[in-house]
Amino acid sequence: MGISSVRNHKLNRWNWSERAKKWVYVALEDGKRKYKYKATTPREFEALSIQIKELNEKLMMEDDFEKNNEIFKKMMLLSQKMQNMRE
Repeated sequence: MGISSVRNHKLNRWNWSERAKKWVYVALEDGKRKYKYKATTPREFEALSIQIKELNEKLMMEDDFEKNNEIFKKMMLLSQKMQNMRE
């Protein structure tokens, strides 16, 4: 794995490594990057998925346009967090 592809991962959070086909957690310890890999989905990502599912259920039941809009915006924020983990 080349340095240029590794350095794209954000520090102190789980990131998806397309090259390794695994999740990688990058932490900075003593000025050096430390990597932890796992094949299973991190709890943080699963929690976001559950939150989106719950909001989607609320969205389907809500008739009020303004409330629907608020719920949808929350879903988009969570979705963006998930996408950021995949970058």
